Parts: sequence; structure tokens; C-alpha cells
Amino acid sequence: MGESDGQLAFDIEGMIHAAEVEAAPPWTGAPLHFTADYYPPGELDAAFAHWQFLNRGVLGSYAASRMWHRAIAVAGNVQVGDHGFDMFTADLRCNDDTHRHGNCSCLGDLVYQAVCEPCDWHAITDGENEAVEAWHDHAIPGWRELPIVPAHIRMVDASMRPSKQAREWVEKHYPEAMRFPGAPVITERPNFGHRHVPGRSPWNGYDLSHTAVDPDRVIAARTKVTKRPAPGRSSRPSPGARQAPAPTTGLAIGD
Repeated sequence: MGESDGQLAFDIEGMIHAAEVEAAPPWTGAPLHFTADYYPPGELDAAFAHWQFLNRGVLGSYAASRMWHRAIAVAGNVQVGDHGFDMFTADLRCNDDTHRHGNCSCLGDLVYQAVCEPCDWHAITDGENEAVEAWHDHAIPGWRELPIVPAHIRMVDASMRPSKQAREWVEKHYPEAMRFPGAPVITERPNFGHRHVPGRSPWNGYDLSHTAVDPDRVIAARTKVTKRPAPGRSSRPSPGARQAPAPTTGLAIGD
């Protein structure tokens, strides 16, 4: 296919798309731009899909649309008791190349929205963790008083399932009323990795970082364990073992 043939195919696709847009009924759903108003998750999904339809594709649509879309790595349509949980994010960062090295005064940054559809409730925050915490305040009051699981308790096993050690610890220390499907745990974290992790509690709820309730807590760093030779074993190389040659000093003047 020559260059002119490729251009013709591109033009035809554009004409077909323009005709489809022209034939589409007027949009009456959620706004096709950023909004701070409440809309159910299904309406936010439909609006974002319609924006992609109007603009021919997915590439770059997060930043270009400024619209709410599903947050990456967070499951949607989660039911916890009488409440629902959905997480959205909107990219309000500047995407103008000419602004990247100047005093940009564009819209803002990434923002997050937690939604509870059964209650027509939502919260918009500057961070994912803050949105998760706001939803827990709404749906699971009292979670901030839960015991903090110590850092030495391994929460998941090799199969990424709740470990036996974690299950035994929370069954001993967590009140029965806070052990239900979707309930969270609060875990000590080292001085990094403070993201609240969905689906990692023994009840498939959130594993919340201790920084949500005790941000000043300092977790001691784990010390490196150095193995010592077993009794009776020498640390010297065995006979016949190859050793690196000793470095030569070269010849000095007068040698």
C-alpha cells in the first residue's frame, strides 16, 4: 500500500467516525469534563467511554479529558455490608510541553474520588490514601481504633493469601464485630511503602498503613543477619580451591 493509499484509508476512517458522531443522540449523562459533583460510578464510566468515542480512542485520554476514570489496581463495585466502594482518579496535571520548565499555573495534580453508591456519598481528595480513609470513616466507623499489627507479622504467604500468622494474630486481637467480609486491618510499615493495599486483609478488605492513625510512629529498620560458619567448619578455603592471584607491585627503579 502506497502513501496515498494509506492517507485515503485514514481519511475514510475519519469520515466514518464523523458520521457516527453526527448520528449519535445528544449526550445527557455526566459531564464530559472534570466535575466535583456526585455521579454514580456507572454514569462516570459511561461519560468517560463517550468522551473516548467522540475523540477516537484511548491513547492520552486520561490527561486530555480531565475526566474521572477508574483508578489503577483498585477493584471496583465492592460491597461491604450496606455500602459500596468504587475508586476513581482524574488527571489535572499540566500536559503542555511549554509549561514544564516555567511557572505553570494550570489546573493541579492527580485527584482521587471514593464513591459509595448506595448512600449517594463521595469524597474527593488530593491522594489515594486519603480517599480510602475517608471511605472507611463513612462505611466502617471505629476502624481507627483497631490494633496495629506489628511489622514482624507477615500478612501474606507465598501465594499472596493471608498468612496463618496474620490470621491468628487478628483473631486474637481484633474484636469480633470488626471481623467481617471487607473489614480492614492496620499494619506497621517501615519508612517506605505506606500505600493502603486493597484486598490484603484476612477478610479481603484493605491493609491500611499505620500512618493513617499514628503518623509519628517510627519503625525500627531490620538489621542484616550475617551467617557465621557452622561449628567445626573453617572459613579458610579447602585444599585445591582456586584463589585469585595476589596483585603484583611491579618493578621499582633499581631492581
